[in-house]
This record gives sequence, structure tokens and C-alpha cells, in this order.
Amino acid sequence: MNFKANTQEELKKLNIQDGSEYLVEYKNKDYFNGEETIEKAKAKVITNNGVISFIIPDPMGMERFISEVRVLT
Repeated sequence: MNFKANTQEELKKLNIQDGSEYLVEYKNKDYFNGEETIEKAKAKVITNNGVISFIIPDPMGMERFISEVRVLT
């Protein structure tokens, strides 16, 4: 599994806007067996104290707050 998240500095250079949605790739850890997979999803940006995070609906339909993502578009 080859996953490299964008750093906070890279996200700021991409001019990520609070409240906007982006297609991202993130590492998902299964609730039941702990298996890690790379998933793609539309994610909404939340900025708090200068830290960019994302709200992502996971494969089970629950929302997660994730800060380690790779922005695709």
C-alpha cells in the first residue's frame, strides 16, 4: 500500500478553501478487522486554528474527521 498524504504546507499552497468539497484519497481502517485500504471520496474541508481537516463519509456511511489525505481535485 503506497499512500503519501499532503502536508499542511502543501494543502495551504493548493489554496484549499474552508467549506469546499474536494476529491481526496485517504487511508481507511476497517472498524471490525483493522484492515487498512486506500479509499477515494468527496470530502468537505474544515479549518480550525489554521489546521486543514476533512469530513469524509466512510464506506459504512459514517462521517470521519481526517487530516491525512491526498487531494486529487
